[in-house]
Amino acid sequence: MILYQGKLYPSQEQNGLLEDMEGAITTTLQRQAPEAETVIAACDGLARQVLDGAFDTIIAGLGLDRRFTLAQAAAAASLLRRDSLEFKLSLELGPGWAGPKAVSPPHAGLTITKEILPLGVLFHIAAGNVDGLPAYSAVEGLLTGNVNILKLPQADGGLSVLLLHALTQAAPALADYIYVFDTPSDDLPAMKKMAAMADGVVVWGGEGAVSAIRGLAPTGCRLIEWGHKLSFAYITPGGENPEALAALAEHIADTRQLLCSSCQVIFLDTGDREEVRIFCRRFLPLLEKAMRKGPPVDDGSAAQVTLAQYEQRLEAITQPGPEIFRGEGCSLTACDDGELALSLQFGNPLVKALPRAELPAMLRRHKGVLQTAGLLCAPEEREELAMTLLRAGVVRVTGAGEMSRTTCGDAHDGDYPLRRYTRVTER
Repeated sequence: MILYQGKLYPSQEQNGLLEDMEGAITTTLQRQAPEAETVIAACDGLARQVLDGAFDTIIAGLGLDRRFTLAQAAAAASLLRRDSLEFKLSLELGPGWAGPKAVSPPHAGLTITKEILPLGVLFHIAAGNVDGLPAYSAVEGLLTGNVNILKLPQADGGLSVLLLHALTQAAPALADYIYVFDTPSDDLPAMKKMAAMADGVVVWGGEGAVSAIRGLAPTGCRLIEWGHKLSFAYITPGGENPEALAALAEHIADTRQLLCSSCQVIFLDTGDREEVRIFCRRFLPLLEKAMRKGPPVDDGSAAQVTLAQYEQRLEAITQPGPEIFRGEGCSLTACDDGELALSLQFGNPLVKALPRAELPAMLRRHKGVLQTAGLLCAPEEREELAMTLLRAGVVRVTGAGEMSRTTCGDAHDGDYPLRRYTRVTER
């Protein structure tokens, strides 16, 4: 399904619609962009519809556990409320950011009018690991007055088209600023046409996706990368209490380790490998309990994990490998190295020894992929350890169960998106 200037079209009409887009966008850019208030009012109304259950049927069709779905829908809707969007704009662009500002630079002897304007056209290539994220990416572009071309991920399930169509129905002035396509990722000619119209390409994905887009984007187009990143937990002896460990287990189960902020590795502040094995035996029952309550793992993903673990067992026959502690629907792998890595996901974190003295050097080796650290430590250790993590390149330090929390005004991988989606002009 395609959303084009407020109207829905079947996917088969994609190429014909793309032929006319450049002219339509050029005409749109010559008009004054909708004010942020127009976007805020429409989003606030949409959030109320979501909370009132208007989209429950679509959300239920995503195949998520009911408890998880309701919590996720409520959290997503809260980001679209008026107070959240007003806070976001003020935080990221500064109070009173909109409109021209006359400034007189020292020693210049003249007055210049500066104004924050949209970058122009944003081409969003969204990821499917968070339901509703593609629509929210487009909303961020709308807030700053940009025309938004959104390529949906295969796993979107129609939710983003539905939400953005409802937004254009509530505020027809936004219709010319939203184009949504369900283009397959292997349709390179269509994606190249979309990229050619863009002043900025917003990529939610890993190195493969970013590299592919670099080849499609025109020279001078701003490439804005979000993810994939890796996150981890760091546990000191003073932070290993039952409540914190249970919260970490619930985080792993609820996110299924699919988010950039999901815990992939549990590092222990020790150099003793036997302590890693002792921890695994202690933590496994908590993880099993959390997995039983969390959203179910689909059959395809479960089969993928089972196959990977089977291959590990075969390799262990010929050469010693890490010890795997298997539980009901989950596992813990006690590794001998102390490096950050991607786990098998779906409730199968890695556990490694890493003394705090070795922490900065290890993180610097992985500086390009760092995001969130869930810190479990004694209160008197927290400030020093948090600054150690942040100085080494980690973007965010949280508690055990808050690694994937979402609040309005959150930075994306250490940067404010609205600043990336705008430009400072002078006249």
